[in-house]
Amino acid sequence: MGVAVALVAAGLALFAAIIHAFYGGMRAGNVSGSVLPFLDGLLLVFIISEIIHTVRAVVAENVLTAEPFLIVGIVAAIRRLIVASAEAKEHLGRAEFTHLMLEIGVLGATVVALGFTIYLLRHTTRSEPRPEHEGAGGPARSARTGPARAASARTRH
Repeated sequence: MGVAVALVAAGLALFAAIIHAFYGGMRAGNVSGSVLPFLDGLLLVFIISEIIHTVRAVVAENVLTAEPFLIVGIVAAIRRLIVASAEAKEHLGRAEFTHLMLEIGVLGATVVALGFTIYLLRHTTRSEPRPEHEGAGGPARSARTGPARAASARTRH
């Protein structure tokens, strides 16, 4: 519970700092220079909120699943992808540009790989427990309980 409280405090402080910096940049007339740090900060707040959601689910249900951490990884990779693509514009024609293009390619592959991993987790038989908030339905749950339901139905008739 202490971890969740610390994360909420950090998220709120970060959000307040982002709004303050964005407002200060807008008042100074630096609109284009304020948007990217604002978006970057909001994505950090989103990452913190996803971690808070994961901690809440772990505490409430005593189940630790991989999917929320994969989602945080996707958001973090997209966050860096956005920042690297904005930085690439400034380094056009220099050696740093090649490094940034390589980083963008690796980040794109990371997003695809993590997305595919989530797809596999959702569409294969689970070896890990299913949290309560995911519900009792779904292909993995019905595949496990299907034969048991059929056997109980046969004994009733």
